Amino acid sequence: MKRYIPIVASLMVFSLISCGEVMDLTQPEKAEVTYSNITLSLYQTGKYDLYLDEPEYQYNIMVEKSHCEKEAKAKLAVVDAKEFGEEYHLLPVEYYDLDGNNFNFKGDDVLRMVNLRFHDLGTLDGSKKYVLGLKLVSDDLAVNQEKSTMTFFLQQKQGEIDNPYTVATTSDLITLGEKLKDGKTIYAKIENDIDLQGVDWQPIETSVSKQLVLDGGGHTIRNLKVNTSSSVNQGFFGLLVGKCSNINFENAQITANQKLTGVLAGHVGNASAAGVVENVRVSGTINLTSGTGPTAWENGQAGGICGRIQGAESKIYQCSSEMSINATWSAGGICGEAKGGATITQCYFVGDIITKSCVGGIVSRMFQGTVTHCYSSGVAKSYPNVTPPNPGAGIAGLVEPSPTALISHCYSECEIAAQNQVGGILGLANKGTGVTVTRCVAWNSSLYSNGAPKSGRVCGRFDKNEANNCYANPNMECRFSANTPAIVDEVVPNYSATVNGADRYNGLSTIPTLMAAVKALQWDESIWDLSGEKPRLVWELAQ
Repeated sequence: MKRYIPIVASLMVFSLISCGEVMDLTQPEKAEVTYSNITLSLYQTGKYDLYLDEPEYQYNIMVEKSHCEKEAKAKLAVVDAKEFGEEYHLLPVEYYDLDGNNFNFKGDDVLRMVNLRFHDLGTLDGSKKYVLGLKLVSDDLAVNQEKSTMTFFLQQKQGEIDNPYTVATTSDLITLGEKLKDGKTIYAKIENDIDLQGVDWQPIETSVSKQLVLDGGGHTIRNLKVNTSSSVNQGFFGLLVGKCSNINFENAQITANQKLTGVLAGHVGNASAAGVVENVRVSGTINLTSGTGPTAWENGQAGGICGRIQGAESKIYQCSSEMSINATWSAGGICGEAKGGATITQCYFVGDIITKSCVGGIVSRMFQGTVTHCYSSGVAKSYPNVTPPNPGAGIAGLVEPSPTALISHCYSECEIAAQNQVGGILGLANKGTGVTVTRCVAWNSSLYSNGAPKSGRVCGRFDKNEANNCYANPNMECRFSANTPAIVDEVVPNYSATVNGADRYNGLSTIPTLMAAVKALQWDESIWDLSGEKPRLVWELAQ
């Protein structure tokens, strides 16, 4: 790319000008010109920003001699990069050409020009900042110090991976969505804690063609309030395509009607592109109301992190939710619905969930996907006497394999209640035989189903899916409708001992404590801290 500093472009034809071609630069009434007051100066000075994604820049640099007297020589010297700060590296000489870096003025010359060309910038290390400072020097004449230096700063364009947009104020955060560009992934980083008290937040809308990677830098956004919104999804993001990491939301208040709803996002990822959530902590309240029928069933999902996560490459990793969630339809402590092979791993929920449909301590409904190394504690209840009745559980309320689904290395201490099937880990495995539940611990204090004896300590209605190596609290109180069936220990489900034609899974109750059960299952101690009274995730204790 050829660049001309504007004042130079208009003077290019005067690359060499003599006194015979211009008016005398001195006035007759002024003092006689002497060599001591003749000076050299750059015609243009200042600072210029160059970007590494542009392969080439070109400038014409002109030097002026103040009077038509005296022969003189001058050149442009490179300034030490340390003068611009420790973060800058001197631009290596092989990335620029300074043609003819010698200004030879004859007695009647007043202007000279050289060409500066930057090239191959895309091959530089994009994680570094470079500088080239050029200073006019001469042994023959004085140099006007106010017009002696040009400085070129070179780095990745802002919004790129190595030079993200900085978000330091409430205004920066509010306008972040305006920086999204079609066909590009924009990078941004939060630099300070931000309080959104008094702001009626409008969700940031990413898309497959306008993705965002946001690094919270470990900072906290306080008092996020989302109430009135034109977005089809409700949260800090409406739809998150890209990645959000290292951020805390404290005292969030999210209110919605028949929308996918979560503190971080209504919807994470979709069928065409992934969404990744990593090291995000949320606390606050969600209130979601919905109508009736298929639309409410499809879109009325609430979760502490998000209402829905979708896609085989989409993931919620090392996140926590300490929330009070009230929803007309389905709700989960981390996510309302997971589908399309999404993964939830190393997450926990502490709080209470009250809903009129599916309820799960981690995820309410899962249509193909994986939940591993998660735990829940608190209350997860679905109101009775709702049509259609729906299940509840400490990890996942309803699972459909489509074709497979996995729950492993999870535990729950949630108090569970629902009108239909309940389980300490899984409520209902539906439509298929590709569900696997393994190495989990149902340490719930109580399970209650208003009308479904097809319930179990670990898994409720199971329909010949696979379960093994799970333990249950020997003191768990189980009330499964008016006719609670006999609850017996099972290493694996006993498919011949069905209840009303349906399988269920109770696991083993032979170990007296939660910690002992987890240790017996040999959970990975690089993921779990097993040194205290209860299992905790290593990452949460390191915060």
